[in-house]
Parts: sequence; structure tokens; C-alpha cells
Amino acid sequence: MREVKTYIDVAAPPQRVWDVLTDFAAYPEWNPFFIAVDGRAQPGETLALHTKFSRRFGPRVSTVTVRTVDPPCRLRWGGGLAIPRLADGEHGFDLDVTDGGTRVRHYGRFSGLLIPVAGRLISALEQRCHELNSALRTRVEG
Repeated sequence: MREVKTYIDVAAPPQRVWDVLTDFAAYPEWNPFFIAVDGRAQPGETLALHTKFSRRFGPRVSTVTVRTVDPPCRLRWGGGLAIPRLADGEHGFDLDVTDGGTRVRHYGRFSGLLIPVAGRLISALEQRCHELNSALRTRVEG
């Protein structure tokens, strides 16, 4: 299993961060990684993620299932790689209260036979997670 872990502090309460993270209709306005999401943040809901892995290539659309919705603390979805034994993933956001607002833990977990040889892809995903984090902070803090 490979994991990408990123963190960012946002000067706003968790509920405000949560409201931005779960407003999928607004993603095209601010999110550089998940440029569109069709569906709702409800457990068991199917989402169509329009993911921009690279600035050089167009978005890839994948289907995932919402696994955890715990407002305003945790949002997770998984699947989307279409070949569970070869490659599977989970993406999530955990929001924790801090003295100055909210710490966002943004991560991806990937498993399967192809993951050990996907080093470049994992590195690119980590970079895109950092970009999403910065855009999230800008959006929330205004």
C-alpha cells in the first residue's frame, strides 16, 4: 500500500471548510485537482470525479463511492480505478479544530499489484493534493 498525506492549516472553523469541501457544484470555480464532481456527499452515493492529474493532459472521469460522511470532520470516497486487485484507492479529508481554525489532513491510499510500480503517478498525485489544499485555503479564507 502507498499513501499520500498532506496537511494545511486554514484560518476558519471546520464547518466553513466542510461547507466548501462538500459543495461539489462549486468545484469548477476553485478546485485544480477535482475540477468537477457529479453527485452528493452522502454515504453510499456514487460520484463521478473529473480529475485533472496533470496540467498537460485532460481530465479523467472515474466513478467512486462515498464511504464516510461525518460532518464537519471526515469525508472519504473510494474506488475509481476499475480494477480492484490491480489498483484500488481511497481519498479523504479529515478536519481537526486548532487554535487558529482548522487543520485539514488530505490523503490518498492506494493498494493493488500495480501500485509498487506507480511511483511517478503517486508523486504527481501528491503535488496535486498540495495544490488542492492551497486552493481550498484561498477559497475558505476568501
